[in-house]
Amino acid sequence: MSEVTAETEAMLEVAGDVMVWDDEMVLGNTVLDQTHQEFVDILNHLAKTPETDLLPVLDEAIAHTQAHFDLEEGWMARLNFPASGCHVSEHTQVIGVMRMVRERVAAGETHFAYVLATELSAWLRIHATTMDYALTYFIESTHADLSQGVEPKEGESKPTAAGCGCG
Repeated sequence: MSEVTAETEAMLEVAGDVMVWDDEMVLGNTVLDQTHQEFVDILNHLAKTPETDLLPVLDEAIAHTQAHFDLEEGWMARLNFPASGCHVSEHTQVIGVMRMVRERVAAGETHFAYVLATELSAWLRIHATTMDYALTYFIESTHADLSQGVEPKEGESKPTAAGCGCG
């Protein structure tokens, strides 16, 4: 475990919520709105977690985020969502960063967990109100039936980030 720095100690003392769920975040898709609310709760929990307890909370955050992304990517595959490449690319980057932070925290560099909670809260607000909004708009405008589940149908594959044209 790393030495508790004055900066980390200050982060723990003032660590309030790093994100607040508000009307701007509501997309009108019950499943996705609930998933985003849970994500906000997990990020707030991570920001307040003592250094000695970070790894299990970080593992929970990674598992929740992966399930969240799998849900969206399953929808995108089933619906042939046109912007899936860009969307999946962001998901891949976020999960990659979360896993790298987990490695650093496991090595004793615990302050990275608090930075992650703060940065992911800013990212989530932007991602949800742009990319996830576009996905929910597409679902609504095409009257897509997601009641059959979220996994791609047989013969379909999950979207990839290849050729996303995002950068």
